[in-house]
Amino acid sequence: MKKILNMSFIIFILLVIITYPAAAALKVGILPDADSIPLIVAQEEGLFSETGSEIEIVSFHNPIERDSALQAGAIDGAISDVLAVLFSVDNGRNVKITSLTNGRYVLLSGKNSNIKSYEDLKNVEIAISSNTIIEYITDRLLKSNGLEDEEIAKIAIPKIPVRLQMLEEGKVKAACLPEPLASVLIKNGANKIGESTELGEAPGIMLFKDEALEKKEKEIRDFYAAYSKAVELLNNKSDSYRDLLINKAGFPEEVKESFVFPEYDKPHLPQESTVQLVINWMEKKDLIEGQYTYQDLIEKGFVE
Repeated sequence: MKKILNMSFIIFILLVIITYPAAAALKVGILPDADSIPLIVAQEEGLFSETGSEIEIVSFHNPIERDSALQAGAIDGAISDVLAVLFSVDNGRNVKITSLTNGRYVLLSGKNSNIKSYEDLKNVEIAISSNTIIEYITDRLLKSNGLEDEEIAKIAIPKIPVRLQMLEEGKVKAACLPEPLASVLIKNGANKIGESTELGEAPGIMLFKDEALEKKEKEIRDFYAAYSKAVELLNNKSDSYRDLLINKAGFPEEVKESFVFPEYDKPHLPQESTVQLVINWMEKKDLIEGQYTYQDLIEKGFVE
C-alpha cells in the first residue's frame, strides 16, 4: 500500500511538472557595439541571475542575423534602433520600444585626407549603409552643420568591414561607422569629423516583441533592474571591464585600451522628438507606408 501511495505521489509530481513547465528564458539579442556593453556586464557580474529570472543574452554578428532571429521567435527582444522598429511595424511585426540605449556613430575622413570639417564634406561621397541608422545619423549631422541636400553625396557600402577597409585604403574619402570600429580607424590615423552625441539622443533603442511584453513581464522588469545596476558599475569603474570588450563583446583587440566608454544612462524612454525625427526622415524617403506616432511605437510600462 505504501509503495502504491509513493508511486501515486511521483505520478502527481510528474503531472504537475508537465502541466506547469518552467518559464522559458527571456532571450535578448545584442551586437558587438557600445550599446551592448551594459548587458554583457550584467551577465558577467551575475546580475541577471540575482533577479531569479532566467535571462539569456544572445550575440549576433550583424543586424540581419539579429532581425532574422527576432522574426523567427528565437529571441524576445534586442538592442536595435527606431528605424528597425518602424520597418518591423510597417511589415506587420508587433514590437515596441521599451528604452533608449547609448550607442555612438562617428563620421570620419581618411588618415591622409585634407577633409577636417563638415564644410570640407560638401559634395564629397560619404560611405554609408542605405536606409539605416548610419544614413540617418549622417544626414542629421551634415544638415545640423550647415550642408544643404544638394551638397550631400553618399555612396552605399552596406558591409561595415568593407566600408572600414575602403576608408583605410583611401578608396573612399569619408565614412560613417559605429563604435568600436570608429575607434579602430581613429587609432590608425583617421580624422573624426563628428559623432552622433552632437545630436543629443541617437535613435538606438531596446525593443521587445508584444508577445514577450505580455507573457514575460516579470522577466523584463528583472532585466531592467539588472541593466540599471550594470550601468552604475560601468560608470564607476569602466576601465576594469576592458578585457570584457575583447573576450565577451567581440571588439577588435586594438581598441582594448583606446576605446572611450560612453557615460551610460539608466534605462529611460526616448524623447518624443527623437522618434518623430526618424519618422519624418523615413516618410520623406518613402521607406514606410503607414503613418505612425510616438505612442504607436512605445511601451511605457517598464522605465520612465
